[in-house]
Amino acid sequence: MTEPLFTFAVFTDTHIRAPEGDLSSPYAVNTKANARAEVAAALVAAQNPALTIHLGDMVHPLPHMAAYEPACQEARRVFACLEPNLHFVPGNHDIGDKPHDASPAGAVTPDAVAAYSGQFGDQWSHVDHGDCRFVLINSSIVGSGLDVEQEQFDWLEQVLATDKRTFLFSHYPLFIDSVDEDEHYDNYGLQGRTRLLEVIERHGVEAVLSGHVHQFFYNRAGETKFYCLPATSFTRQDFAELYNAGPEAEFGRNDRGKFGIMLVDVFTDGHRLRFVPTGGAESDAVVDMSQRKPPANSGLVPFMRHAWYQSRDLPYTGAMEEFSRKRARNDYPLLRLWQMGIETVRTPLADLARPESLRRVQDFAATGIRFHMFTTSMPDERMLELIAANRDALAGLEIVQVEPDLARVKEIAKALMKTVDVPLYVSRAATSADNAVEGQIYAHNVWTGYRYARRAEILDGLADTGLPLRPIFAVGWRADWLGKIGGLQDAFEHRGIEGAVAVQLMTGSPATANFDDDYIVESVAELVRGRARHPRVTVMLDTFETIDRGYNPRHGLIDRLGNLTPAGRSLTLSRD
Repeated sequence: MTEPLFTFAVFTDTHIRAPEGDLSSPYAVNTKANARAEVAAALVAAQNPALTIHLGDMVHPLPHMAAYEPACQEARRVFACLEPNLHFVPGNHDIGDKPHDASPAGAVTPDAVAAYSGQFGDQWSHVDHGDCRFVLINSSIVGSGLDVEQEQFDWLEQVLATDKRTFLFSHYPLFIDSVDEDEHYDNYGLQGRTRLLEVIERHGVEAVLSGHVHQFFYNRAGETKFYCLPATSFTRQDFAELYNAGPEAEFGRNDRGKFGIMLVDVFTDGHRLRFVPTGGAESDAVVDMSQRKPPANSGLVPFMRHAWYQSRDLPYTGAMEEFSRKRARNDYPLLRLWQMGIETVRTPLADLARPESLRRVQDFAATGIRFHMFTTSMPDERMLELIAANRDALAGLEIVQVEPDLARVKEIAKALMKTVDVPLYVSRAATSADNAVEGQIYAHNVWTGYRYARRAEILDGLADTGLPLRPIFAVGWRADWLGKIGGLQDAFEHRGIEGAVAVQLMTGSPATANFDDDYIVESVAELVRGRARHPRVTVMLDTFETIDRGYNPRHGLIDRLGNLTPAGRSLTLSRD
C-alpha cells in the first residue's frame, strides 16, 4: 500500500459539560461525555497526526448559559494534549443555532459569537500543511443575515483562490442525503447551501467534512466528497429510525458501536478516511492506544443482500423535527467496508438500473470500492450502455446459469465481452431440487455456485466454450472450506484459469439459524490467512449484513444497526 504524504485527524461533537455538572441535558449518557472526550483526545494524540480539526460542539451548554464558560475551560484542558496543532470549528452548541423557524435552541447572535471567540478563537480560519489548505468556517451564520455572513463569504473566496488542494470544515453538513433536499434541523437552508455549493464547485474543493448529526453520512456533489462524521459523546436517537432493528441504550442515544475519531490519509492523488472506534470508553485503559495502520485488503468479496443504497423518510418526532420529515440513509455499510479492508462487494446487476442505487454505486466507486455484479438474463441495450458507462466501478460480471446447458451463458458472455473488458464469472443457480433425497425432509432453498463434487465436469464444460469464464463454486457451512479452496486452487492452476468460491454462513436449512460467533470468527480468519496460498481463488462470503429474520438467519460481518459483529471486528485487525 502506498504511504500517505501525511495524516490528519478529525473528531467532533464531544459535548463537554462543566466539571461540577450542569442542567444542560436530561439524558444520562451526556454525563459520560467528558470522560469519553478525554479518551478520544488521548487516542488522537497517540496517532501523531500532522494536525487535528475539531468539527464543533466542543461543549454542550449554550453560550447564554452560566455553565458555558466553565465547560469551555474544561474543554481546553481536555484538548491540551493536542496543542499546538489543534484547530476548532464552531458548532451550534458553541456559538448558537443556525436561523431556523423551529430551532430548539437560540440562534447565533453577535453576543454568542463574542463569547465563542473569547474561548476558542476566530470563528473562521485556515491553516496550510504541505500542498493542502484546511479551511474552517462558521456554518451557523450562513443564511443568518448578520453582517459577518457576507464577511465570511468574502474571506472564503480569497482563501480558496489557491493552487493548493483544499479541504473545507463545517459543523453543519450542507446536506445529508441529496443536494436539493428540503431544509431541516440538520442541514443548511437552501439559499445558503446553494451559494456555498457554487463556491465549493468553482474552487474545486476536494472534500467537505462535517459533524452535528452524530452519524456517518457520505455524499458527493460534482468532484467534491462530503462526509458527516460520528461523534465521541452520544448518538442522536432520531437517526435510530434508519436501522431495521431495535435501538441501543437510551432509545438509540448510546450506540457504542458508532463512537470514534477519524484519521484522514492524504495521498498525491486523493485521500482516504480511517475510522478509529472508541466504543464509548470512559477510560483509556480499555482502548488500544497504539498507532494504527491502514487496514490491509482482506481479499473477501461479501454478498450485499440488503438494500444498502436506500434512503428513507424519518418520522417527525419532536425535539429536533416537529413540522417536517427529513430523509436520510444508513451509510454505515460503507464505513465498515473501509474498516475491514474490503474493496469489492457482490450485488445484482439491477443495481445499475435504478437511479438511487446507480448513484450510490458511483459514490462508493469514488472511494475505491468496486462491484462484482451478477445477472441471470441477457442485459438489454440500456443495461449494456450502463455497464459500459460504469466500467470503472466494476470488478467483474457474473452470469448465473439457470438452464441445463451453457448455450445461454455463452450468448450473454459474448454480449458482455463486446461491451466491457472486465473479468467474466459464471455460477449456477443451485436449488434444493438438485439434492432431493427420498425419505429426507425437503426444504425450499436456492443458493449460488456449482457443486464442488462436480468440479472436473464443470471445468471441462466451461473449457469447451472457448470463452474466458471464471467458475464460482459453492462451499457450505462447516464443509472443510480451506481444503476445498485448496482443491480449486490446484484445479485452476492446472488449467491456467482463475475462479471463485462462494462460502456460505447459512446452515443449509432455511429454518435453522447460524449465530455461532466464535466459529464464524475463526472461520473468517482462516479464509483471510489462507488467501496468500490460493491466489487463483477469489473468496466470496455470504453474507455481509446479518440476517436475523426470514429464511436462513445468520450472522454476517455487520449487524442490523450497522455495527461490526465479532467477525467484522476481527477483520479490522492489521494483517501485515
